[in-house]
Order: sequence, then structure tokens, then C-alpha cells
Amino acid sequence: MKFGLSKSVKGMAAAAAALTLVLTGCGSSQQAAKVGTAEDPVTIRFAWWGNDSRAKTTMEVIKAFEAANPTIKVQGENTEYSSYWDKMATQIAGGTTPDVFAMSGAYPGEYASRGVLLDLDKVKEQIDTSKFAEGTVDLGKIDGKQYTLTAGVNSMSMVIDPKVFEAAGVALPNDETWTWEDYARIAAEITQKSPSGTFGTTPMANDSFLAVWARQNGESLYTDDGKKMGISENTLTRWFELNKKLTDTGAAPSASQVVEDGSAQPEMTLMGQGKQGMKISWSNQMTSYSGAPLVMMKLPGESKQPGAWLRSSMEYAISSKSSQPKEAALFINYLVNNLDAAKLIKSDRGMPANTDLKAAITPLLKETQQKEAAYLDRIAELDVEAPKPFPAGSSATMEVLNRYNTDVLFGKISPRDAAKGLISEVNQNLA
Repeated sequence: MKFGLSKSVKGMAAAAAALTLVLTGCGSSQQAAKVGTAEDPVTIRFAWWGNDSRAKTTMEVIKAFEAANPTIKVQGENTEYSSYWDKMATQIAGGTTPDVFAMSGAYPGEYASRGVLLDLDKVKEQIDTSKFAEGTVDLGKIDGKQYTLTAGVNSMSMVIDPKVFEAAGVALPNDETWTWEDYARIAAEITQKSPSGTFGTTPMANDSFLAVWARQNGESLYTDDGKKMGISENTLTRWFELNKKLTDTGAAPSASQVVEDGSAQPEMTLMGQGKQGMKISWSNQMTSYSGAPLVMMKLPGESKQPGAWLRSSMEYAISSKSSQPKEAALFINYLVNNLDAAKLIKSDRGMPANTDLKAAITPLLKETQQKEAAYLDRIAELDVEAPKPFPAGSSATMEVLNRYNTDVLFGKISPRDAAKGLISEVNQNLA
């Protein structure tokens, strides 16, 4: 099936801790239920994360929606990703949950388990998913209920800077056949043949990437019941060993540089500065690194047993306490199905799941964004089933993973002990 045819660790940890304490299903709209008119419209609140560019575009979309729906006003609320989840947790605890809000990663599972999210089947008359690519609607289902709707899809990828390869005299890899051993070898060769300060790659500590690694090894990151990690100690140990090998061989920079690079804005990373040959990345982030002609490839090992899948880069949800759920649903429907909105948003939130909109905006995309669209078609052709949404209790996994990976890179703990510690700690969170 062709898809085209059918952010800081500390902040995230704080948000996860706050979430555990306050997500009790509380929260409500600021406004009593009423029927809007052009003279006295209903007001709904919409919260999302992102930079100033995304905020500007979103406000343009809001204005267009309001012009088409004069009985509804939308109050937009933009927050940087590093503080978004803290803010959401505070609002939920204080009973001021936005009517519509953006979600991603493990948070839908956390919020749904505590009654914060509206079952979207209750507003299915207002949301049309008939043009969505196969499987993309199900990305928002948790325990059989539709709690979110994808704003756009992306996938794990390997971003390549051909200029770095060319300068080092290293041939580009064949992403239909390469392995993780090839990746480590090529990265080390790039560093050796490049000027000081340029590296082959940097390790990536991300729970979604770890899920790909697990799936490539015939395992899953979490068990089907979401009660514990499904990835084995041996498979996790090999992942930590790979990251340590990259820094030990010089394929990647020092541990301190890896930590610094991981917290930098995309354009300030080594990849963004043209000083890195390969970077494991979300597909929709490639345009954020550089204006240089980058290339997007499949991760190593995908030909043997694919692990990457089409994933929601952002999801939309409605508060279960919203007094205006139908108006909120109409707004979501506009975001995911309206051509004018799609022409403004383009692929900023991932490629549209609505295949008609994807086809319509593809000619409007920059060259790098068109490469992303083509890459997602390749991932879709693998026909790999998406894993279940990350379970409740897993929103802290990213912080735990980063902490253990950093300790491994600095030599404070062995890969085997890191694997044991990670599994134990995450299992406690899930329990």
C-alpha cells in the first residue's frame, strides 16, 4: 500500500512526574455549554507546542476556520515543547483543560487511562476519516476506543549529508542491504577521513527508536498488556553496546559532546552545521537541520526485519470535560481534512493522513519535504503493522533511557547493567 495512494529531557521528566500526580480526569472548559451564533459565537481553546513559525501558521489556519465557521471562535495557545507537558498537567489539575490539544508519544495512553480524553466516537458525525490512508486512523485507538486523531504521520529515518560523505571520500550506503555493523563502520570511516570536529554520526536515545530496534529483533518495546517492557535484556544490551562503540571508535563525538548535541536546536546540531554524515531522526525533522540537500534513507537492518512504521508525529485530542465537544470536533475535522488548512500547514506536523490532501500539497513542498513524502511511501510499502500505543506509565521512559545511555557513554555503568537497570525502573513505572 502506498501512503500516497490510499523535545529537554529534564523538562520531560518533570512533566511525567507532574502527570502522575494530577491526571485524575479533572478539567473542564472555561465556558458553559451554549449554541453559538454569528453575533455570539462559541469559544473553544486549542493548545499545541512548537516554534514561532508553527505558531504563526496555526493562527492563520485558525483565522481561516473562523471565517468559514462564524459561530465558533478559537483561542490559540502555543507553548515550547520543553514546557508543554508541564503546562498541560497544571491546567488539567486546575480544571482549565483546553478543549482541543496536541499530543504525542506515550501521553495519549497516560491521559486516556485517567479519563482526560473524550472518546471521539461520540463526535464521529463531525469528523470524516474516509480519506485517511489505511491504518492511520487506528494510530489513535487505545483499548479499542478512538481517543486521538493523527495530525500527520512520520517515521524513524536515517538523514544523510552527501557533502560530508563526498568530502571524506566515502560511498553512500545501500539502505536496502546495510546493517548496523555497516553503519558503525561507515561512521568511523567518515570521522577518520574528515577534518577535526566532523563526525560520522551521534547516538540517539529515543524510546521510539528503541521500539524500532526491538521490532528488528523480533521483540516489542512493551508487552501487549502494557504492564512491563517486552524488549529482552540481551537485545537492550546490544543497543547500549552499539552506542558505546560509536563514541569509543570515534564514529561519534565524546560523551559530553553527544549530550550537548542532543539538547541543541536542530540547526545548531552537528548535522545542522554540516559536520555530521548520518543522523537517526524523525522524517519530518530533516528540513529543520539545514538548507543543504540532505538525503533520507531507511535505517540499517530494515531489509532483514522491518521495525519502522508510520507513526503520528502529532495527534489531536478533545478534553472529556469540554462543554463544546461538537465544535471542538469540527475544528479538528478542519485541521485534518480542509485543503486550505493543508496548504498552510503542509508537512509541519507530518504528512497528512488524508491521501487527497497529501497528493494536493506534495507539489507545494520543498525538495527536502518531497523526499520525506517519498520516504514515507517506502515505509508504507513495507506493510509493517504499527505497535500498540505506548502504555500508561511510559511517559517517563524517555528520561530513564537518556539517563542510562548517558551513564554508559561516560563509562559509569556497563551496557549489561544499564539494560538491567532500565528494564527494572521502567517496569516499576508501568506497574
